[in-house]
Amino acid sequence: MEEIEDIIASAEENAAEDEDDEGFSWTAEEGVAVKKTDRHVFLYRETVLPEKIQDFFSVRDLEPGKKRAIVLWQDNHRFDAFIEKTLHDPPLTRLRWDQQFASVVRKAYPAWYDFFKKNRTGSGDTPSLYVTRRQAPEEYNVAFEGAPLKDSPADTELPVKAGDVIDNETLRAVFRCSSQGAMRRSPATNSMVLVADHTKPACTDTWIGTTFQFTGMGLTGDQGLSFNQNKALCESGETGTRLFLFEVFSGEDYTFIGEAELADNPYLSRQTGPEKTPRDVTVFPLKLRGNAHPPLPPKDLPAPEGEAVSRRAQKLPLEELEFKARYSVKEGGRREVVSEVFDSDRIVAEYAQRKADGVCQLCNRPAPFRDRNGEPFLEIHHIIPLEEGGQDTIENVVALCPNCHRKMHELNLTADVVRLKNRAASRD
Repeated sequence: MEEIEDIIASAEENAAEDEDDEGFSWTAEEGVAVKKTDRHVFLYRETVLPEKIQDFFSVRDLEPGKKRAIVLWQDNHRFDAFIEKTLHDPPLTRLRWDQQFASVVRKAYPAWYDFFKKNRTGSGDTPSLYVTRRQAPEEYNVAFEGAPLKDSPADTELPVKAGDVIDNETLRAVFRCSSQGAMRRSPATNSMVLVADHTKPACTDTWIGTTFQFTGMGLTGDQGLSFNQNKALCESGETGTRLFLFEVFSGEDYTFIGEAELADNPYLSRQTGPEKTPRDVTVFPLKLRGNAHPPLPPKDLPAPEGEAVSRRAQKLPLEELEFKARYSVKEGGRREVVSEVFDSDRIVAEYAQRKADGVCQLCNRPAPFRDRNGEPFLEIHHIIPLEEGGQDTIENVVALCPNCHRKMHELNLTADVVRLKNRAASRD
C-alpha cells in the first residue's frame, strides 16, 4: 500500500515539474554520475533521469511503458531497483528503488528526511549520491556524500602497501571507488584514487624528483577547476580527503605508489590533447606523505613516456637544448609541442637543471643530495607563477634547492625575484 501511495504522490508532484528542472540536479563526469538529493529521493524513492544520465545507465533506447531491472550496491549491501519510461506526454525516464534502500538513505540523512516531510520547498544544501558502474552489467555502486561509514580506508589500515600490484577490481573493492577514470572519488570514504596510466598517455604525468606532476580531469579542450573532480582534488587539504596514487606500467596491473598530498598549488600547463592539438591542462604537484620516495617501477618494463622524453633531452648538447627550449614558445607565451620527440615544458625544465649544474640558483649552494638516479636534486621553480601569467620559458624557469624553493613560495622576496631573473637571463 505504501508503494502505491508513493507513486500517486510522486505523479502529482511530477505534473508540476519537468525533466529539464530535474536535470540540474544531475551531473556526469568520466565514470561517475552525481545526483543531488531532493524531495523525490527522500519521500518517493525515485529520481527522473535526464538524457545525459540515461546514457550513463544505457537506457536511452527504453520504450515507453517498459522497465529495466538494475541492482544498487551500497557498503557491500545489495538493493533491487528499476528504470522505467513512463507513458506521460512527453514520457519521463525515472529510476526507482526498493523500500530497503530508501530506509538506508533516510537513516544516512535523518535531518533531511525530516526537512522534506515538513516542507514542500527545496534546498540547495542537500548532500549528493555518487553512482559508479560495476563490472557486472546493470549493477552500480552508490556512495553517500558525508555519511559516516564503517571500515573505510580513512580509519583502517590499508591492505596494500607501496609497490604492491593489484588488479582493477581489487582496487575498486578496497577503496570503494569507480572502476574507471584517472580520478576516482569515493565520498563514502572521503578519499580519492588517482591513476596515472602510462600505457594510455592521454596526458603527461611524471615525476620531477620526489614530486609527481599529475594532470587533472578533462580529455578534450582546456581544463580548469570547474570540473568536480579537479575541484575536489584542489580542496583535498581543506576537506581532509585522502589521496591514493597508482601508476599503471603494463596492462591491467595497478602499482600502488602510496598515500599522497598536494605539494603545492595546482597550475596550468600547455600540453597536447588526444586530438594532437595544444590545450591548457591543470597540473597538481603531489608528494607522498611523510616525504617518502616512490617505489621503483619493474626493471623489465619500458620507462613512462615522460621519463623517456627527459632522458632524450638529457643527451642533447647544451647549445641545442637551449635552442629548442628558447624557440618552443609561440607568440603570447603559449607553449607548443616542438615535435613528436620533445615537449617544450620538459625541454625548459631540463635546460634549467643543466644550466644550474647541481648548484641552487638562489643560494649558490650545491644540491643537498642526489636523487635515485644519482643526479643532484634541485626543484624546478617558475619565477612568475603560471597561474599569475608567468610563462614556461627559459627566462622564467630556474632550478632551486628544496629549502630555497619553499622560501620563494612562502616569502617571494623582491630581492630574490630580481636575483633569479638575472640568473635566468644570464647565458653563463
